Amino acid sequence: MSIIIRNGRPQVTESLCNSCYWAHIQRGFAESEETILCAFLRPARLVPFKVSHCTDYNDKRVPSKSDMEEIAWIIRTKDVNRQVGFTKKESAHETEKEDEVEIVQSE
Repeated sequence: MSIIIRNGRPQVTESLCNSCYWAHIQRGFAESEETILCAFLRPARLVPFKVSHCTDYNDKRVPSKSDMEEIAWIIRTKDVNRQVGFTKKESAHETEKEDEVEIVQSE
């Protein structure tokens, strides 16, 4: 005997609202005490069920562009015309040759 399930949904999953930027979640001490409000559009509206797909979902665990710009390092070089960052294999060898210093032992 085989069972075929088409377009099935998982029975126990976490709601997208738990990780959404737009969600306002209030939880009480009991498992049944939970209120979720979606603040994507004003006024915020009540979400009465667990959400599996949302067109306006914005994952708050992923940093935004402005957050990434804020934490980015500013790289300064001594030579203004020198490129900063990743280089091709050929140009990397040229840079290494420029940066090499010859050490001579004194007698």
